[in-house]
Amino acid sequence: MSELVFVTGGSGHIGSRVIIDALQAGYSICAAVRSHAKKDRILSIPAIKKLNPGKKLEFAIVPDLLVEGAYDEAIKGATLVIHVASPIPDTHKEGESYQTTLIDPAVKGTLNILEAAKKAGTIKRVVITSSVVAIISYKDFTSGKTEGMPYNEKSRTPLLQEPYDNTFEAYCASKIAALNESEKWLEQEKASISFDIVNIFPGFVIGRDELVTDAQDALRGTNRMVLGPVTGAELSYTPGASVHVRDVSLAHVKSLNLKVGGNQGYLLFSGGLKGTRWEESLDFVARYFPEAVKAGTLKNNGTILSVPQKIDASASEKALGLKYLSHEEQVTDVVGHYLELLAVSS
Repeated sequence: MSELVFVTGGSGHIGSRVIIDALQAGYSICAAVRSHAKKDRILSIPAIKKLNPGKKLEFAIVPDLLVEGAYDEAIKGATLVIHVASPIPDTHKEGESYQTTLIDPAVKGTLNILEAAKKAGTIKRVVITSSVVAIISYKDFTSGKTEGMPYNEKSRTPLLQEPYDNTFEAYCASKIAALNESEKWLEQEKASISFDIVNIFPGFVIGRDELVTDAQDALRGTNRMVLGPVTGAELSYTPGASVHVRDVSLAHVKSLNLKVGGNQGYLLFSGGLKGTRWEESLDFVARYFPEAVKAGTLKNNGTILSVPQKIDASASEKALGLKYLSHEEQVTDVVGHYLELLAVSS
């Protein structure tokens, strides 16, 4: 019998790909979702239909992930956990409190899953989706000062304090807070728990989103950093830190193997010490999709300026046995999917 992995956030870009790759790796999945609509959304993914997982993919309806004890029943029977669920910047609406929409949910959701794993008594490892912004100074990340001091998976940064200049800064604060609180929890509880914790620190996640079926929806989220300029948008300075969603998903699944070191983090970042040069997206599109550019389907005349980064993910890449896909491969995957969606809609 395959091991049962309890997964949160399965109806998102990363989580849906994690479910696909975990099933392909032979694991059984129990996915926590807020509603039956979220369940149906996951089951509608062509790659999951093709796998025809049957009883290897089950669901637990957990309407409010922030209620104390929310996961306690749903997690029973699992031996491994992948916790992806966490608010993203789009969650926040103007006029709302960042504390309410981003920071509290990120922290409470993480602590809830850890407490549930402790109560279950059967869990051997919890893998948590963190972010590169949880370990790098916000000022360094957004100004490019990392060029003078390479960051790695062991780096940490103090919690950002209010007031926040923008939603992205508040999002960074939520990721820092969730990481700091989870590490504090582990220090306090490690003598009384049966599992270890792995944190995954991806850069901006780029790649085909299996859940997106409309071309306009493809322009949202982190894929906008590629599709924005390609469709003629003018974007501001953006930190040059990206990674393909395939690599992010595989890192989570590979981390379920207890031979991979626990109680540590793994940094996912393509491009080596050079980082991502978002401007190159336009060159890649001109090279690989010339007919779409010639026809005007892709304007390919927008702008985006990269904030240089110096982040060393080589140790994580080696430990996980991954070869990170290049920015070129990220771009061709996203743009290819976008063109497929346009063709369907027309």
